[in-house]
Amino acid sequence: MKPTTTLAGTACQPATENSYLCQLKRITDELLFQKHPEKLHSAAIQLHALFSQITGLDDDSDHPADSTHTLLPTGKAISPKDAARCTLDFARTSKFLRGIHAALLEAQKRFPQGPIEILYAGCGPFAPLALPLATQFNADALKFTLLDIHARSLDSVRQLVRAFGLSAFVRDYIQADAATYVHEPCGSLHVMITETMQRALEQEPQVAVMLNLAPQLRQGGIAVPEKIAVAACLYDPDKEFSRALARFSESTASSDTLKSDRVRVNLGRVFEITLENSCALRAQTCLPMVTLDLPRKVDERLKLLLATTVTVFDSIVLDEYESGITYPVMLPNSDRIKGGDQIEFHYSLGNQPGLKYRWVQ
Repeated sequence: MKPTTTLAGTACQPATENSYLCQLKRITDELLFQKHPEKLHSAAIQLHALFSQITGLDDDSDHPADSTHTLLPTGKAISPKDAARCTLDFARTSKFLRGIHAALLEAQKRFPQGPIEILYAGCGPFAPLALPLATQFNADALKFTLLDIHARSLDSVRQLVRAFGLSAFVRDYIQADAATYVHEPCGSLHVMITETMQRALEQEPQVAVMLNLAPQLRQGGIAVPEKIAVAACLYDPDKEFSRALARFSESTASSDTLKSDRVRVNLGRVFEITLENSCALRAQTCLPMVTLDLPRKVDERLKLLLATTVTVFDSIVLDEYESGITYPVMLPNSDRIKGGDQIEFHYSLGNQPGLKYRWVQ
C-alpha cells in the first residue's frame, strides 16, 4: 500500500507502511513544538541520523563529491557533507523550521487558493527545511522546488523523498546557481527559503542569492529568513568569552543576566538585508558604505566585533551565540581602538563576499 502524504493533524501511520515517515514526523514534532534545549539537540541528532541512514551520506562517506566545495562567482557553496552537518546545529534547525512553518501558515492566509509554491534554494543533500514540514501539511497544500548547485545533493534529496513517500510535495529538482537562477513561470513563487550563510554573512552567497530571488516573489510573497542584520560593537574579551561559555553550559542563568555580565559598546548597524530592501540594493551599482563613530572616550583595551541576528519569520529570531551562523566575528587588527575615530564598513559581493572595514582618522 502506498503511504499517504496527508499527515497534518493526524497520527503517524503504522510502522509496517512507512517507518521512515513515522520517524520523520515524530522528530519534526519535537523540533517544532519542544522548547527544552537538550531535547531539541537530541531531535536534531536523530534527524541527521535518519537522513544519513537513508542516503549513506555521513562523516564516513567516501563518495568524492560529498566533500567537494564549489567556488562560485558569488561565494563558496559548501560541500554536501558540510551542508548535511548543518542539520546538527539544533537551534538553527529548530528555529528555521518553526519560522518556515509560521510563514507557510501565513502564506495560506494570503493566498487561499493554493497550493503554496515554495523555492528552497541551497537545499543541500537533506533538504532539512522542507521535508520535515511535509509531515505537517496535506500534499495538495505545498509544492516545493528544490534547488542546489551540487548534483550529488539533489540525488540524495530524491532518495529521501522516495523513502518518505513525499513525491507529491515536490514540483521539481533543479541544479543551478541560486544567485543567477530565474524561476519559471515568472511571478508564481509564494515563499522563498534560502539559508546559505555563515556568521556576519561572510564567504557564502546568502546576500547574492537574496538579491536575485527576493524580487522574483509574487506581490505579498514571503522570504525566509525575513531579515539578517549585522552590527558592530566594541567588547571586552575577558567578559565576552565567559558569557559565551555560560550560554552553552548547564547554567540556569537567564539571558538577561548573562548579557549584564558582558561589556559592550554598540556602535551601530553596518548591514541589513530584507525582502523589502533587496530590490533597492540590487538596483545599486555597489552596496552602500556605512560610517560609524567611536565614542570620544573609550577604553582602548576593548576590541571590535560583528554581531549577527537572524529574524527567521515574525517573532522567531536566532540571537547571538545561539547558532554557528550567529556567533560573533572578532575582527583582526582591532588593537588600535582610539576615542573619536571613525570606521567605514562596506559589504563586498563577489567570490569572497563579506564585510570589509577600514579605520578613518
